[in-house]
Amino acid sequence: MKRWMFWLITAIVVALVFVGFGYTKKRETQKQFDNLMSQAITNAQAAEYKKAELNLQNALRKKPDDVVAKQRLEQVKLYQEGLAELKQDDYEQAQLTFRSTAKISPSLSILTQRAKKKDKLLESVLKQREKYDNLYNEAIRLTEIGAYSQSNENLVQILDGKNIDEKYYSQVRKDARELQERNNSILEQIRIQNQQAAIRRQREQQRQEETRKAQQAATSSASSTENQNGEPKKNDDKNNGQDNVKNGSESKPETNNSATEPQPNNENK
Repeated sequence: MKRWMFWLITAIVVALVFVGFGYTKKRETQKQFDNLMSQAITNAQAAEYKKAELNLQNALRKKPDDVVAKQRLEQVKLYQEGLAELKQDDYEQAQLTFRSTAKISPSLSILTQRAKKKDKLLESVLKQREKYDNLYNEAIRLTEIGAYSQSNENLVQILDGKNIDEKYYSQVRKDARELQERNNSILEQIRIQNQQAAIRRQREQQRQEETRKAQQAATSSASSTENQNGEPKKNDDKNNGQDNVKNGSESKPETNNSATEPQPNNENK
């Protein structure tokens, strides 16, 4: 009987020891789990998302079936995916990812707040980008048809736009500047060509004016020469007429003399 009691008491003691040990271990595990979950919250608040992810994974090793830890781990991973997409300028997908991040529950409240903020920001960014894209596409069309100045007017609306220097608009800003430089280069070529054409027209007009003046001078000189040559000629004709009259009058006595010359012969008869 005593031996039986001994073993019974021993078994009870051992059971109590195991129960106590198990309880103590469970409490220790819970304590570690709680610490890891708390550290994950601190990490998330400090934007140390990789550390938060690691602590949540360790927490799940302590309690593999914990729903809160699982959901928070999924949220941290999803939020990081959104940041990566944002860095790659994939704003449409990033917005969808942040929306999904904000819907997870139970969650890390700080990540829910940040995800909603990112979603709102990207909604504004995407609307502004759509506006800039439309202006840029129209500028390209105008350039293709040779309306370079009108194209530049669209580009100025982009380059002078609100928040255009932010990273979200880096690509459209770069494209707009390149197209503007192209337009300006072509406009400069056209300006030079027009200037050269104007100089040629001016020179041609000067040449024509000089030719006209030269022709006028030649015509005037010819008229003057004709006038000078015509006056002496009239005087000579007048003089010649007078000389003929004189010669005529002088010839009359000769005719009379010749008529009277036979008279002496009559006397001889």
